[in-house]
Amino acid sequence: MTETDFGEPTPETCLRVAREAAALATAADDLALSAACRSTSRTQAHRDEVMHAVHRQAAEAERHAARAEQYAADPSMPDSALRYCASGAVDYAVRAQEAAGIEATAAALRTELDRKLTPAEHAERESERRRAETEQEAEERAATGMDADNRHLARMNAYLAESAVPLLGWAAGHVRVLEAAETGRLYQRDGQVRQAPERGTWSGGRKVNRERTQDLHAAGFLVALDAADGARVLAATPMGQVALDLARLHPEGLYESDKAAYEARYARVAKRHKRMDDKKDAARRLPALEHRVSSYQRPVTLVEQEARAARETADQWEDEGGYCPGVETPAPAAEHRVEDAPAAAAEPAAAPVTAGPSLPTGMYFLPLPSTRYSDWWAIRCGRCTGGMYTELPGEWNDKGDAARAARDHYEEAHRPADDRLATEEIAELDRWPLSDAQRQVLSWTEYAEVAEFDDGFWALDCVPDRWDVNKRIARTRVTGLWAAGLLDVRLESNGRRCFVMSSTGQRVRRLLWRAERQGVIEPVAKDARLSPIPKRSGGYPLLSEGRYFKGEERCADDPVPTEPAPAFVAVVPATAPVPTTPPTRTDQPLLRRLFAPRSAREQRPADVVREVIRRPQRILTPEERERVWDMALLNLQGALIMGITDPVPNASPMSEDAGAWVREHAWPAHWKAMEERYPFGFHRWSMCERGTCWNCLNGRHDICVHRQKGGPDVDGNREWVTSHQGRTVAEFIPRPGGEPCVWWCRCECPKDGPAPARPAAKKKLAPAGPPAASEPAPAQAAATVRAPEAEAVQAALW
Repeated sequence: MTETDFGEPTPETCLRVAREAAALATAADDLALSAACRSTSRTQAHRDEVMHAVHRQAAEAERHAARAEQYAADPSMPDSALRYCASGAVDYAVRAQEAAGIEATAAALRTELDRKLTPAEHAERESERRRAETEQEAEERAATGMDADNRHLARMNAYLAESAVPLLGWAAGHVRVLEAAETGRLYQRDGQVRQAPERGTWSGGRKVNRERTQDLHAAGFLVALDAADGARVLAATPMGQVALDLARLHPEGLYESDKAAYEARYARVAKRHKRMDDKKDAARRLPALEHRVSSYQRPVTLVEQEARAARETADQWEDEGGYCPGVETPAPAAEHRVEDAPAAAAEPAAAPVTAGPSLPTGMYFLPLPSTRYSDWWAIRCGRCTGGMYTELPGEWNDKGDAARAARDHYEEAHRPADDRLATEEIAELDRWPLSDAQRQVLSWTEYAEVAEFDDGFWALDCVPDRWDVNKRIARTRVTGLWAAGLLDVRLESNGRRCFVMSSTGQRVRRLLWRAERQGVIEPVAKDARLSPIPKRSGGYPLLSEGRYFKGEERCADDPVPTEPAPAFVAVVPATAPVPTTPPTRTDQPLLRRLFAPRSAREQRPADVVREVIRRPQRILTPEERERVWDMALLNLQGALIMGITDPVPNASPMSEDAGAWVREHAWPAHWKAMEERYPFGFHRWSMCERGTCWNCLNGRHDICVHRQKGGPDVDGNREWVTSHQGRTVAEFIPRPGGEPCVWWCRCECPKDGPAPARPAAKKKLAPAGPPAASEPAPAQAAATVRAPEAEAVQAALW
C-alpha cells in the first residue's frame, strides 16, 4: 500500500471495520427474513417489502467488504481505497438496520474510521515506508548496477527493441559483423574483409562475410576510414551502434539465416505496382534505423557515473584554478592582514557567487515552464543546423544534468569538427588542391541537383534564398571531379543523369570544411588537374556527343520505329525527301527543352494508324483577348498546359444565364475563387471541351503535344459530388456507358504521319532596300496547317 495522509486510519482498521459492518448487515438481513417467514396474510406484503429492502442494503455492504479485502491484497492500491470501501460498508449496514427496524449499532463504527493518527504513529509509518523503499532500491542496484532512472531507461529500450529489431531484417551474422567493427579491428583490403588480431595491424586475421559487410555499409551502419598500407578500417556509425545494442536486447527478433531475413524483407517491400527486379533490389537492401535513433538512450551504470563524476571534478578543479567548494581559501600572511585590517573592517565581506555550469560553444540553456518544487531546462544547439537552433531531446530539472547532456552531445556530434587536423589528414588534403569553383560543385551535389542535359551540365535550384535559380557548370569541372572519383553518376528512369557525392567526395569535402575553419588551407582560384582513377581513365561519355554508359544505350531488339502510314496522304514529288522530325537543338535554353519532342523510342509504333478527328478551333475576339492579357502569368501558364485559353463549349440544355446563377448561388466558395482566376472559368470545362495546345499556339506544330504523345488525353470518366464545405460525399459517373472523354488539340496540323517542318527563324529587315523574300513553305504530308493570323491570340500569348 502507498503512503496515507496524516490523520487517516490504518489499513488494518479499515479492513476490520468493513468486516464488522458486513456482519451487522447480514444479521439484519437474517432478522428480516425470519420476520417475513412468520408473517400472516395481513402483514405479508409489508414484511416482504422490508425483507427485500434489507437484503439489498446487506448485499451492498458485503460487496464493499469483499472489495476491501481485495484492495488490501493488492500492493498497488492506495490506502484511501480501503477507507472508501469501509465507509461504504458502514453506510449500507446502517441503512439495513434502519430498514429492518432495529437499533443502528453500525453507526458506532464510523468513529473508528475518523480516528486521528498521532504524530508518533505517522512518523513510525513514514520510517517503515522509507526503510522498505531503501532496501528495495539497494537490492535492485545490486542486481542491475544502475539507479532507478537508468533502469527505467533500460526497460524502455527493451520495449523499443521488440518493435525495431524485426524491422531490421537481420540475421545473426549481421550482428557478428557489427561486433567485430565495435572492437576497432575490422578492415578491408584487396576486396577481402577481415578482423585483425590486434588494433593497428592491418594484415591477417579471421575472414568476415563480405556481402553482409557491404550491405551494412550501404545502409549506413558502417563507415569506411582510410588507414595505412591501403587498408580501410570499418567502424560502426552511431546508427549502427544503436542497432547493435537493440539487437543484443532482443535477439529473438533476428532471423535464423540470411535466406529467412531476405524473405522477410521481400514480404515487407513487395508491392503490386512494382516490377519483380525492383522488388528484389529493394529486398536486398537493409532498411535504415534513422527514425528510431533518437528514441534510444543508452543507460549508464553506477560505475560509469562514478568515473564521469571523478573526471568532471578534476576538470572543474583545473578550470577554477584549484578552487574546491566548501574549503576556505588560505588567508594572507599576518603582516599583510594587519595593514589591510582597516579596509576590511570598513567594507562588508562579499558573499561568494556560485557560477552556473558552463556549456560548450554554440549551446545554450532554454528555460521551460517551472513546477512548484523545481525548475526545468532544455538545451538548444546552434551548430547542428546552420542558422537555426535545434532543441536536444530531453528535459532536466537540474542544470548540472543538462550541462552533462550538452557536453555528451558536443563530444559525439561536434568535437570531431573542432579537433585539429592530424598530419595524415593534412597530407591527404595536399592530394586534393580543389579550387573554390570545384568545392562549390561538391556542395551543390549535396543540397541541390546537378544534372547533365544535351546542352551541358546544370545545377538546378542552387540558391537557397531564391526560387528556381539554375546555373550552368563548366563541363571539364564536372567531368574532372567524376574522373577523380569524387562524384558518382545516378541514372534515373526518365533518362536523366544526376551527380551525387561518392564516399571519397564526402570525406574530402568534410576535410576541406575543417581545414577552412582552422585556416590550414587558402582559397585557390584555378581548377586543379586531378588524376583520374583507373576505372574512369577512359573519359566521361557526354550526352552531347551521343555517348552512353554501359546499360544506358538502346537495346538491340528495340529498333528505331519506322514512319507510320499517314491517314491523309498529300501528293509529294518523287524526288522530294519525306520530312521527318528535326533533331532537338542543343543551343536552346534549359527550360525551353521541356517542349522538345520525345525520343523515337517513345513514339507510337508504325503499324498503328489513327485518323485525326477535326474539331472547330476557337478564334478569340478582341474582348476575349483583353481578358486573356489581364490574366496572371502563373494562371496563364496553367491555362496553356490545360488547354483552356481558347475552350470550345459543347451544346448544353442549360442557358448561359442559368449556368451563371448556379455558379453564383450553388457552387462552394473555393470553386468560385478558382473560377475567377481564369478568363473563361476553370471547373466548367471537361476534357473534350479543351482547345489548342501551347506548342501549336506558338507555331511549333512539329512538336504538338498530342503528336508527341501519339494520341489524345483521355479522361478517367469520373467526377466527385461535394458538400457545401468542399468535402467529397459521393462519386458521380457522367457516362455510365464507358464512352471516353478525350482532348485532341484543335489545331488543324496533322497528328499522324511525318511531322511538319520547324518554322524558319525570323530575319531582321535591312535598314534600306526591299524586304527579304520569304522562303517557300515545305511540303506537308497531311492537311494544310492554317497560319496564325497577325491579330490572333497566338501572337499575344508567346
